[in-house]
Amino acid sequence: MRKSKRREEGFTLLEAVIVIGIMFVLAGMAVVQSFGSLQGYQANSAQDIVVSQLRVARQLAITQRRTVRVYIDSAPETDGRYHVKYQILSAGTQTSEKDGPIISVPLPGSTQFVLETGVPDTPMKFGNSAAVYIGNPPTAGGPTFMQFNPQGTFTDNNGSLLYGTIFIGIPSRVATARAVTIMGGTGRVRPYTYIGNNVWQE
Repeated sequence: MRKSKRREEGFTLLEAVIVIGIMFVLAGMAVVQSFGSLQGYQANSAQDIVVSQLRVARQLAITQRRTVRVYIDSAPETDGRYHVKYQILSAGTQTSEKDGPIISVPLPGSTQFVLETGVPDTPMKFGNSAAVYIGNPPTAGGPTFMQFNPQGTFTDNNGSLLYGTIFIGIPSRVATARAVTIMGGTGRVRPYTYIGNNVWQE
């Protein structure tokens, strides 16, 4: 019986180099895309934190029939991160020793309260002159005291309704621009995502 000789086949050095080069290009593209996705994920997470904390504060004010004061960091704290906070007041609109603890939640990663250059105002049209722009009329950073009341409204400590927007994102990354608006008369909190071309999507 004759044994047929099989010709041994393999890849040439040139073919192997081309394949490895293609693999490196694909890996590089994946890294770039995942980096953008990570930043978008952090921006979405920061927006979710702001929205959820404001909604929790409003719900506590309604269910516990208490004033719940809200604080928005205008600068990073000692941990280097920006925080959104709320505190249940024991009675009325004045702070006292019997007030609840301040609940403070930091924004994730390198996100912060920031207004990207060239990003327009949200459809609510409360203004975009600052990263935190709240008041009646809105002012940069908002009034000293901002709070949700038992009726669900969002006011200052004198009962004046407050309206405004909190802009969130990673500095110099327009694709991460997010916004949260607050309607004083109802206390409604609405999130927006900037999708480019001067368009916000709720």
